[in-house]
Amino acid sequence: MVIDLTNDSDSEDQIQSQLRTEYATHGQASPSFTLAHRVVSPVVPQKRKPAVEQIPSLSKPTRALLNSVSLNGHVPSHSIPHRVQSHTTTTHAAHPDRQRLPSTPSPGLDPTTAPLPTVVVPSPSRHLKREIDRARVVQSTPHSTPPLSGLSDRFFPTNDYEKRARRGAYPVAKTHPVDRRSVPLLIGRTAPVLTAQRPRVADQLLRALQRKLATIKGPPVTFAAGNEHLLADFAANFEFINAYKIRPGVEPLKEEFIGGCGCSGFCDPTRCVCLETEEENSDRKLIAYGGAADDPLVLVLRPEILHRTVMIVECGARCNCEKACWNRVVQRGRTVRLEIFHTGERGFGLRSPDTIRAGQFIDCYLGEVITEEKADIREEIATAQHGHSYLFGLDFYPPSDETEGIYVVDGERFGGPARFMNHSCHPNCRMIPVSHTPGDERLYDLAFFAVRDIPPMTELTFDYNPGARESGRPTKIDPSAVRCLCGEKNCRGQLWPNQRKGTK
Repeated sequence: MVIDLTNDSDSEDQIQSQLRTEYATHGQASPSFTLAHRVVSPVVPQKRKPAVEQIPSLSKPTRALLNSVSLNGHVPSHSIPHRVQSHTTTTHAAHPDRQRLPSTPSPGLDPTTAPLPTVVVPSPSRHLKREIDRARVVQSTPHSTPPLSGLSDRFFPTNDYEKRARRGAYPVAKTHPVDRRSVPLLIGRTAPVLTAQRPRVADQLLRALQRKLATIKGPPVTFAAGNEHLLADFAANFEFINAYKIRPGVEPLKEEFIGGCGCSGFCDPTRCVCLETEEENSDRKLIAYGGAADDPLVLVLRPEILHRTVMIVECGARCNCEKACWNRVVQRGRTVRLEIFHTGERGFGLRSPDTIRAGQFIDCYLGEVITEEKADIREEIATAQHGHSYLFGLDFYPPSDETEGIYVVDGERFGGPARFMNHSCHPNCRMIPVSHTPGDERLYDLAFFAVRDIPPMTELTFDYNPGARESGRPTKIDPSAVRCLCGEKNCRGQLWPNQRKGTK
């Protein structure tokens, strides 16, 4: 007899049904009892492995016990495992030679003559085999895995650049090159991609110049025909602006300290507090603007102001008067068209296609507002490189504190159209300081006005050094001064020994 210790899935009802069929075949009554195990065939299935030596997971005592059962069928009662005894339901009589093991009687067989049971040990399942294999791998890996260190390429790769280079390299050429002789040559209309021409750099610069000029407020600013490419090359490193660019270190006066008048509508020239007095101990107000001779609605500088060194104070943002007040000429901006052209030896120049009246406002000089210390550095660089200087010092009022210094306007890289006005010893324009923030003596506008009537397409010029002697040619020219190229009869031959220009 064979006792199957495997976990079979046959239910108790199926086993009892089988036993009743066998008893009915032999003509015996079916006993009424419950079986704990079914009777199996003495033939061991192919998947079973009764050999004890093939089960590596059994302990040595269990393996010895199973060997003794297989050889002589004699097993001591105290050595039977608990799981074998728990499945036994019937005990046979004692054998005359050896003690009988408990077994389940087989139908139709004499219990006294039945053969001794044979224990069938189940083979390990697939899950158990995987666990056994995994345990063997884990036991063999500690010595095969190198210890972690800073030189391990697994955790600290040193060939990342080579890998990136291989990924970003050009694709490898095809192993089978194309035979060009077998490819037919098609002659027909050229594709659009072959006829399209890329825009030239000069054309791109020209379009960039047009976009920059279009950002200037007021009447249009154009360039002369034939000089557009020269101006486009220059404007590649130049930006047109509509107001000062305040740089670090420059602090405008706070709004609460800026004054203003209380006039309603239009200011009264005799009582407006924004107007300066003509003299120190006089109550007479300095009225700068008046109507033009040919058109009273056009406001221009009065003739007596054109040749005086004065500061014009206009009504500002803190005043109650209207925006159309007669004392807001410069704030309303430019009213004439301008054109930039190339003069030849003197570089670029500025002119207007419109007629400009005497005393009419033209434009303001714009640029970066920097401190005097930074202006000194830029001036030294321009002198060392024998370049031009576009520095204008806001020095109309002397600084109240010697440590403060003055502010300087630099129009080399940022500026407006007035930046292209050249010097002349007999100029037709003049720069006059104009302020619309009463109380702020360090920051104001540099406004250009016409000193006489200017016909259309006449070059606009002003004196870079108005304080110099104007009568006669100097007997000795300073070698460090900039040579004058105005060509006027009263040309002084030199501009100034210092690069920086002032407002006086």
